Amino acid sequence: MVIKEFTEQDRGTFLRLCNEFYSSHATKKPFNEITARATFDRVIEKHENLWGYLFTDSQSGESIGYALVSAYWCNEEGGNILVLDELYICPTSRHHGYGGTFLKWLEEQFKDKAAEITLEVLTTNQDAKSIYQKDGLEPDGFVTYTKVI
Repeated sequence: MVIKEFTEQDRGTFLRLCNEFYSSHATKKPFNEITARATFDRVIEKHENLWGYLFTDSQSGESIGYALVSAYWCNEEGGNILVLDELYICPTSRHHGYGGTFLKWLEEQFKDKAAEITLEVLTTNQDAKSIYQKDGLEPDGFVTYTKVI
């Protein structure tokens, strides 16, 4: 698997993959192209705390997934917290270890710049929960409360 930061040429691929992600059982909200375009623009503009990565198959060059990562400072942990906001692997490319490969790569890239990696997963998404736990992520005991403003 090849991991690379988004470039302008990846816009169409990201929008297609993002639509697939939001059409899956992994999210509660539907795909919003306006929001996805705005997110991609922020990544391309090198927003200080937002990164986008495209995954391609190292042999075929085919796009197989993407990730969006952001960060914030946490007093409790005494450092930056990386938020794996979205991690999507195409259904035909699953069960090859690509998610774990990305998590290890992310940890290596940010090991001197962040204290933790965190993410959210729907309680009903047992497959994702199993994968994350296999790769060393554990539930932290917190429950997320959300209010749309």
